[in-house]
Amino acid sequence: MRLRLALPFVLSGLALAAGAAADPAVLTYPKRPDSPRWNYALGLIELALKESGRDTQLKPTSEEMSQTRAARELELGHIDFIWTGTSADYEQRFRAVRIPVMRGLDGYRICVINPDRQAAFSAVRSLDDLRKLTIGQDPGWSDVKVLDAAGFKLETAPYDSLFEMVDRGRFDCFLRGAHEAPTEVMKHPGLAVENDLLIVYPFTSFFFVNKENAALAEDLENGLKKAYEDGSFMAYFKNHPAIKAIFEQTHIEQRRRFDIPNPLLTDATRAIPPEYWQGP
Repeated sequence: MRLRLALPFVLSGLALAAGAAADPAVLTYPKRPDSPRWNYALGLIELALKESGRDTQLKPTSEEMSQTRAARELELGHIDFIWTGTSADYEQRFRAVRIPVMRGLDGYRICVINPDRQAAFSAVRSLDDLRKLTIGQDPGWSDVKVLDAAGFKLETAPYDSLFEMVDRGRFDCFLRGAHEAPTEVMKHPGLAVENDLLIVYPFTSFFFVNKENAALAEDLENGLKKAYEDGSFMAYFKNHPAIKAIFEQTHIEQRRRFDIPNPLLTDATRAIPPEYWQGP
């Protein structure tokens, strides 16, 4: 009789345990200011998790974090992943999910200029022509080392000063990401996005996870690869508003393209197959 009375409670406990096991796992990420690009990255990681078969819920931190703080929190295991431009330092500190999040569009650079200088850029037909112009950059940006190694003339100053400096002709071009320039020009109506040229060097952002979380890194990488295989990655990429805006606002496919090497890229990132990068 005691066994009969106890059995319902045992079964009930098992049902509760099964229900708890069915709840989705929670992955915490650093809260960032709302933006189309951040929305794109979160949607992509959800696609990767779905493709890998993980039942997972994404949860932002309660407060916004700078990139520096987010990296530290990931290192301490307080959050589960970050999304940022890669570097040798980050690839050593964390596990990189080596599928380019934006297919390398991060390395597509166009100029913000004083519109009176457009003719000088329209006349450029070679890298040597381009090297005769002076490019403005913030001294803390990795672009400085890439452009310097490629033989460009540079003028460095803090980011907030660069807009006024290019407007006054202190240098010819303030080089920005193709995803950044149109929005920034809207805030500085005296300036313009240069019409004709595109500088490209290999660069990408990755999802990074804690060194100890090999399982999550593998699931994300395998999920992104599966998304490529079934076409869902490219469908998402081509149709997301953040990516469509880059092509529509800057017409990168119609620009004269100049490719330069990136000496800062690690061998492991350099070895990523070409199908994961945006082509010419």
